[in-house]
Amino acid sequence: MPVDWDDNVIRRYLTPESHQKSREEFEKTHIDIDKIRADYLFPHPTNDEFVTQEEFRDAILKSNVNDDNRIFILRGETGSGKSQLCQWLEYQIGREESSGVDETHIALHVSRSQTRIEDIVEILTEPVDLDIQVGNVEDLSPKKVADAMVTNLDAYAPAAFRELTETEVKELTADRTGDDLRSILTRNLKEYQRAVASEDEDEIPDLLDEDDYRTLALSAFGKARGRDTIFPMLRGFLHDELSGKLNVGNFQEKLERISDEYVERGLRPVLICEDLTTFSVLKEQLLDHIFQLDSGHYDVVLGWTTGWEKDDLDTALGTSENTYTYMKDRAEGYLSTTDETGQAYFLTEDATVELARKYVSVIREESAATLDTDIPESEFDDLYPFNAEFIRRSYEHLVQDGNERRTPRLLLIRIVRECLTATTPPFESIEGNPYVKQFPTPVSLDLSGEIQSLAKWYGIPSADGNIQLPRGIPETFEVTVPDSVFENTDPVILQGTGSGPKRDFRLTHIEGLVEPGATVTVAASLNSRPEADVEVILDNDNVGLTGEDGSATVELPDEEREVTITAQTADLSDSLSLAVGTDSLTLTPTPSQPDVDDDVTIQAKFNGEAVTGVPIHKDGEEVGTTDEDGTVTITASDPPEMTISGEVEGVKEEITVTVKESGGSYPVDVELPGDEVDQQRFEYEQWLKSGEEYDSSETLRSGAVTVLESWYDPTRLANPNASATGVAGIYYARGSETPVSIQSVNERDGLSVDLPFGTEHDSIYEPLLWCGLSADDELPHEERYELNYDLLRGWATEEVSTFRSEMRSTIENCLPDGWTIEEFIIVAQYLLVNAGQGTTELNRSLVFEEYSSANSYSHPVGERFSSGHPYRAAYSNLTKSSSVPQDLAEGFFKLKANFIDDKRLSDAHESVVENLDSYITEAMYIDPVELPDAYRVGTTRSDATQKLTLLFERVAEYAQELNKLDPEDAEHVVDQVEKIDTWFDESHDAPQLRDIYGRLYEAVGKLDVSLMERWETQKERLDDADELHLLEFKQDVKDLRQIQSKTGPEFVSLLHKFEESKKRRVEWDIYAAIGEMIEIAKDIEIESSGGELEREIRNSDEMAAVLEQQSNAVDALGGDNQ
Repeated sequence: MPVDWDDNVIRRYLTPESHQKSREEFEKTHIDIDKIRADYLFPHPTNDEFVTQEEFRDAILKSNVNDDNRIFILRGETGSGKSQLCQWLEYQIGREESSGVDETHIALHVSRSQTRIEDIVEILTEPVDLDIQVGNVEDLSPKKVADAMVTNLDAYAPAAFRELTETEVKELTADRTGDDLRSILTRNLKEYQRAVASEDEDEIPDLLDEDDYRTLALSAFGKARGRDTIFPMLRGFLHDELSGKLNVGNFQEKLERISDEYVERGLRPVLICEDLTTFSVLKEQLLDHIFQLDSGHYDVVLGWTTGWEKDDLDTALGTSENTYTYMKDRAEGYLSTTDETGQAYFLTEDATVELARKYVSVIREESAATLDTDIPESEFDDLYPFNAEFIRRSYEHLVQDGNERRTPRLLLIRIVRECLTATTPPFESIEGNPYVKQFPTPVSLDLSGEIQSLAKWYGIPSADGNIQLPRGIPETFEVTVPDSVFENTDPVILQGTGSGPKRDFRLTHIEGLVEPGATVTVAASLNSRPEADVEVILDNDNVGLTGEDGSATVELPDEEREVTITAQTADLSDSLSLAVGTDSLTLTPTPSQPDVDDDVTIQAKFNGEAVTGVPIHKDGEEVGTTDEDGTVTITASDPPEMTISGEVEGVKEEITVTVKESGGSYPVDVELPGDEVDQQRFEYEQWLKSGEEYDSSETLRSGAVTVLESWYDPTRLANPNASATGVAGIYYARGSETPVSIQSVNERDGLSVDLPFGTEHDSIYEPLLWCGLSADDELPHEERYELNYDLLRGWATEEVSTFRSEMRSTIENCLPDGWTIEEFIIVAQYLLVNAGQGTTELNRSLVFEEYSSANSYSHPVGERFSSGHPYRAAYSNLTKSSSVPQDLAEGFFKLKANFIDDKRLSDAHESVVENLDSYITEAMYIDPVELPDAYRVGTTRSDATQKLTLLFERVAEYAQELNKLDPEDAEHVVDQVEKIDTWFDESHDAPQLRDIYGRLYEAVGKLDVSLMERWETQKERLDDADELHLLEFKQDVKDLRQIQSKTGPEFVSLLHKFEESKKRRVEWDIYAAIGEMIEIAKDIEIESSGGELEREIRNSDEMAAVLEQQSNAVDALGGDNQ
């Protein structure tokens, strides 16, 4: 970078304090401070909200020599121009009788850095040759002074502090570790000495501040008491002690003596105090003296910061009245150099550029360096190595201690001086400057870092939303313009991202009387730069284009009427109305479409000429009057629009100004302040480039989540082609939303959609960022942003597909090799239906069958397995998840309510059916130990409460216990079948069985047996043809005979078959009755008593008949008994 400035010249002109420059240097660089807010100022001929430096000076100089004290309070943030204004006042008023604007007033200027008491006294006394000797605080021993102060306080406290008892005084002055008065004073005296010796210290500390006193009071009294009573008296005592020992004594008396000396010489002293804290221990006495208006003959410009006014003024003034009322009653003026945000009123956009231009041009002119390279000065706006955009943007983004603070000192010292003394070009050295709140680049991140920075700081916004960069700027800095820009033009045109600098387009009437047939000149500008080739329309007729200087001439009609002139270019337009042939008043807002809370300058022109003193109303309420250049500044409020009106000589004008919500120029509607939006965008860009810190990464993450979830249900794994609603799927339900990880700064545990850093991702991530910033969770509006919807949708589709693929892979890793989730669903459903109802046929309809347990007969598990049996426990656990497989079948195999995904179902079904035994065996080895609990089943993410791990565990456990079933678990079946087989023969038919049963019943019925009633019931059932199903019974018995050779589902099926057959087939009871009757007949024994009766029974005809019937029945039955 060519350098034609000298560091020594830079440091001579760019000084922290105005008084550090010579008068000549000051006047070369001074810019008029013509916007000072005046709550009130006397004497002053108008009630304008703002006054100029000359008007302020003139008000000060309206005093006579013998007038009482007159006070002008000047408040404003450090570096806001107070020092500059006070220095200007000193030069204007003069320190000698013949050096100022009159011969009476003498300026006594105590600058902010003149903190020694001896320096202050010397400034006050030098013009009148008074010799008042004072000591130097730097020569004192802090410990000895603190000891003396505590001793004297103990001695004089009863008289000085009537509110305190002697005991309380002792507590107040007692020695303690660290928080006693002696330690506090020693510490603060050391800091006081350091601050006095330092030229950079902004504020001289008190010997005792409020925090110190609070600590002291808590230690002494056990509570924080006396803040409004004891504290100011104690601090005043300590300050008097120090000033007395420095031979200042009663400072008020000395001020009065000095004042009298000036009056005696016919002079009026003007005490200009940039910052009251400069007076340190003397400030209370100074305030007491000057606010007792009849105690002296001073004009006092009393400066302080807004922070000091808020926190310390009450105690410093020591009044019981309302502080503001007390000051207003006694002060002639109450003025401010900054607004509530810390921005200097006078430093408008144009004034900011002019201030920097003055300093840069003077520094370059007075430096001895010469250049071998010609600088394209016009392309740098005569601000080399800056341009107007650089100055405006750096000023707009000034901060101090994290707070917005736009002041001249920060701009000149922290930006201009730092950049000029750096070894790198300004666009590099300003990056990372702690006094600049960084903001995003307005061009693509695919461009080189140097081009991005040049566009960010030097780029000029164009009407079409692109960024123009005068070619001489990159050439001077030896930065290569990439081939990817539009074309080899001058200026270089860089495609904007849609969220660059605000475009303030306006049309103004600059010349010509508004009368019939006259020609007027209008000018179009964009961000204060002339805009060429703008279409100019008079009413509805195109009348030409603006030239290079942005101007165009318009011939007015030959008749008296109101006309509208409109300027249009790209998507920008502005209009002005002129009353031809009659008096006209025009009101022009700058900017034309402000954001809420922006300052808006309203210019009033009457018949084309700027007019002063016009009352301006906003929404019907007067907000100020125009000054000498016809302008007044108001604050934009009440979006979406505000009405501005004014009146001159009976001519009224009213305009409507569009007010945008904060960030209204962004591609989405935001609720955050614009500064916060820009900060987040800057952090995003820095992360994208380097992957380093990204404090606001949550915004990008939430935007990604919103976009993904607006198009998909990303964490749901089911049939990807389905449109069915209300059906289940598998969800990765960790957290309340789709997990998205920001690489290196906001990474999530477990499965997530990953956003890696790298500028190649900007075209996808930036819309996500805007969505995260949006107040309504919306993507950028297409009319405000060039959104590649297809690219973004493609990204979302791919990410969701990848996420689901990882879900599937993780799940299927828990299943036996080669299994799919769909196959698992079929196996689980089959096991449930088999266990519940004994079904063994695996058809397609079974996949969607709702689980139900057999209810027409006793379920074999509950009937035949004890409560502690492992198989019964496994079955019970499985049924706790009985609805899940069927729910998953709906989600994975159905496209919509009545439509099946035939191929998906067929592939899985065929695979399982062909290898069913293998699947049942392998199900034992399902192992979900590595599967996170986040995998859950439900119809939505929020109701996905069924853990997939539980289903896997229960299926595996059941399969294991199923495969452990053995013949012992079927003993009850075997026993029953063997009993039946004793008398059952497959050759039996119904008539034969009735005959057999009848003969047995007839024989046994002659005996008195307790089973006769049951046998009678079976005989009746046997006689009922509808009850008898011998063929089905024969098949049941045939199947059940095989149970000991069966395993798995077939074994369970036969257990069900047995219970069902027992319930439905009367044959079981009939054959049981037959067996009972035969057994009873066999077992009939006559008790041997040796008597005649026993022999008679055994030999009786009845007994012989029974035995004969039994033999015949057994022969007829056949079966295993033969």
